[in-house]
Amino acid sequence: MSTALLLVHGRSQQMPAGLVRTDSSVADFVAAKRREWLAGLAKGMTLAGRPGVTPDAVYFPYYGNVLADAIAKHVKAGGRTPELEGTSIEALAATTSDDMVLDAAAELGFVASRRLEQSEPELAAAARDVEKSRAAGEEASWGDLLKPKVVREALRFLSDKTGAPQLIITQFLSDVAYYLEDDAMRDEVQAVVTTSLAKITDDGHSDVVVVGHSLGSCVAYDALQRYAGSARVRLFVTAGCPDGYPAVKRNLWGGPEGAAERGIPSVINPVSGTLRWLNVYDEHDVVALVHPLTPLFAAGSDAMRDERTQNPSDPHSIQDYLSDPDVAGPIADALA
Repeated sequence: MSTALLLVHGRSQQMPAGLVRTDSSVADFVAAKRREWLAGLAKGMTLAGRPGVTPDAVYFPYYGNVLADAIAKHVKAGGRTPELEGTSIEALAATTSDDMVLDAAAELGFVASRRLEQSEPELAAAARDVEKSRAAGEEASWGDLLKPKVVREALRFLSDKTGAPQLIITQFLSDVAYYLEDDAMRDEVQAVVTTSLAKITDDGHSDVVVVGHSLGSCVAYDALQRYAGSARVRLFVTAGCPDGYPAVKRNLWGGPEGAAERGIPSVINPVSGTLRWLNVYDEHDVVALVHPLTPLFAAGSDAMRDERTQNPSDPHSIQDYLSDPDVAGPIADALA
């Protein structure tokens, strides 16, 4: 019996619009994506002094086209979707995306009133009132008129601080929000991952190590919370992970809907030691700005560990994340 490696990619991994989607072209495209991950991991394992990965034990559930098509279909329909608890999915996703912008900006020291004093001074006083109420422990909303202005300034602030273009930040947060709020879209993505998990068992693997990147960290976390297969999950690894954003965390599976309580998926059972979840982040990765995750998911526990790294080519690069020996080493140990 052997251990499989499940790699769960993030958003924006769909095939370019100009490529014809035949079975062979999709297979070639996915194989190239898979090689990118394995190239980074091979480098990290070499630096860690560990043996490489057996290719036939690597699974890469590809949902890039599924997610992109679902979002495109939604946009083409003008955002009209069935209503969920009296509120459209479009509105829920927009609210979640806005909340993530504000969460991320707050991590970097964003103060709305200061920014508004420069751009729209007539609104700064209203923003200060909200900030004072919140500082006093009171619940205070930005309100329908003020919130769009605050979000706009927060987005500009994020772009200035991280160097990431506003469009890229907005697209990422929007895709995460749709995944979290649109049940049909979420189920389609989960079905792809579930199929791979089932194949792992069918192929004779008794154990599995799961690695999620970016949105894939949310997808993998959800999958583990509902996993009922027979393969033992030895280790969960997340890279460039947005799971710590309050707007994301309260929407993940594994706890009361809308509440913030989430923990390490109970299905994870290491063969030796106590480490169940390893999270790696680059401080400049806008997707992973809410860090470390251990205090949020497993405070006081040695079953979870955060690893800070510096990615040389791009703060969000999965190849760079996996080439860190402090990340590749634990993966290799769990696969051994």
